[in-house]
Amino acid sequence: MKLYAICLVKNEDDIIAETLTYAARHCDKIFVLDNGSSDATWDIVKNLARTENRIIPFEQTTRPYNDGLRALVYNQIHAELSDDDWWMILDADEFMAEDPKALIQEAQRDRADIIRSWQIQFYFTEKDLADWEAGLDRRERPIFERRRYYMINWQEPRLFRNQSGRLWDVSINSGTPDGLHRVWGRRILNRHYQYRDPEQIEKRLSLRFGHPSFRTHVTSADWRSAVRDSRTLNCHREGEPWCFSALGIVYYYRRTALYALQGKYRGAIRRFRRAMGMTG
Repeated sequence: MKLYAICLVKNEDDIIAETLTYAARHCDKIFVLDNGSSDATWDIVKNLARTENRIIPFEQTTRPYNDGLRALVYNQIHAELSDDDWWMILDADEFMAEDPKALIQEAQRDRADIIRSWQIQFYFTEKDLADWEAGLDRRERPIFERRRYYMINWQEPRLFRNQSGRLWDVSINSGTPDGLHRVWGRRILNRHYQYRDPEQIEKRLSLRFGHPSFRTHVTSADWRSAVRDSRTLNCHREGEPWCFSALGIVYYYRRTALYALQGKYRGAIRRFRRAMGMTG
């Protein structure tokens, strides 16, 4: 069984080398699709590819962001894989906390098509800010050492089965190709470092603030809005088990219900506009 990854990236030059090097432990190939980076991200990817043949700088594109952009990679490559091979959705700031191939083998026995993740969301806290301001937090240190405070509070599809005879519809803003329906009951744990330091957070929020895809969870462009109280989070030390919290579980199900209601509202508006002969 082969495992290919699609990494859709934009302006992540402070972490992309760590991410790709780590993912190469598990993946047979990693295709990097750059969505218009203006920093050193693409140069770093190309330099890594010179020494690690599993990392493939696939393309740079300035198309508007949506989850369906990954189809640009999938549709060119999927035919070289069998229906027993799998894909990983690799965000530029994520690190699988478990061996994905071992879990895929279990999921295959259950005839599953998709494996969802529990996202271990690491946050930038007031303690991290104090270290940053004192000059004690340097980007040269591994991200596992720099950020330790987390909450497990979200799920997303992260692994899916290849369909050698079926394309991914590029027009659909979907995290996985259509035609995959059997979601495995088990979730894989996935470390997510979206908030790393003030400079990176400011860059991240400025890219996302006001964008339709992030409207519900990016409500400010000020990096200070992302600083979290460490007392509300778990502190991780390597080798210790991951901890779920009631606060994280409640957050996940409340947000899921909100997204479902918003989807129904938007669907009703679209049906009303069609019935009234309205366009746009």
